[in-house]
Amino acid sequence: MKLHDVFQKQSITNKFDCNIEFEQLGIESVLTIAEKDPNILFEIGAQAWMLFVEFGAKVNPQKLASDFDQRNPLIYQKVEKVIKRKVIQDLSFSYALLDDPKVHSRGCIQLLLCRMYPNDLFIADVAFYNPYKPVVSKDKKYDLHHFRSLNLFGIHLDQIKQYCRANKISRITLTTSSNEQIPYFESHGFKIENNTFAKSAFEHGWSVPMYLTCT
Repeated sequence: MKLHDVFQKQSITNKFDCNIEFEQLGIESVLTIAEKDPNILFEIGAQAWMLFVEFGAKVNPQKLASDFDQRNPLIYQKVEKVIKRKVIQDLSFSYALLDDPKVHSRGCIQLLLCRMYPNDLFIADVAFYNPYKPVVSKDKKYDLHHFRSLNLFGIHLDQIKQYCRANKISRITLTTSSNEQIPYFESHGFKIENNTFAKSAFEHGWSVPMYLTCT
């Protein structure tokens, strides 16, 4: 199984009556991904830096502060220079666009997976929403809850686990967009990282790093 194969195109197609256009970008298109969604690439670099610092490395945690302040999408390259290891080992950015001018589907169906330092499969971005079913303000569970779920995360997580087992990857990781999402990911077996960064993020309502051990 290749990383692109995790994205379940048929399961997505089965949810809609219209035609769907799929696109998948790999590690060779990292600069294109940085242009399309710079925040995703930033999260990968930030995740690597967090792990490096929390592992007890003798480095100033504020060394890349200006890159964090600017949310530099290519911060991972600077992290690589510091840790002297490759941060991004493989990458798959998959998304779907519905062929229907009546809905704006961009951003509703996408999955970015990164095989990365130290030996994790990082879910850098995940969205499986139905653009035909917007959520009214009173029913929102969190700030970015704009559409009803397609309930496709579970089957994709199963595929991610298969990929990790086949490639001897020890952990699946992600960061939440808000504390409101924590119970959802906990229901799928994820736990909050046990480190000072995660505790501080939780207390301040920032993106909270979570992990799932893959065995």
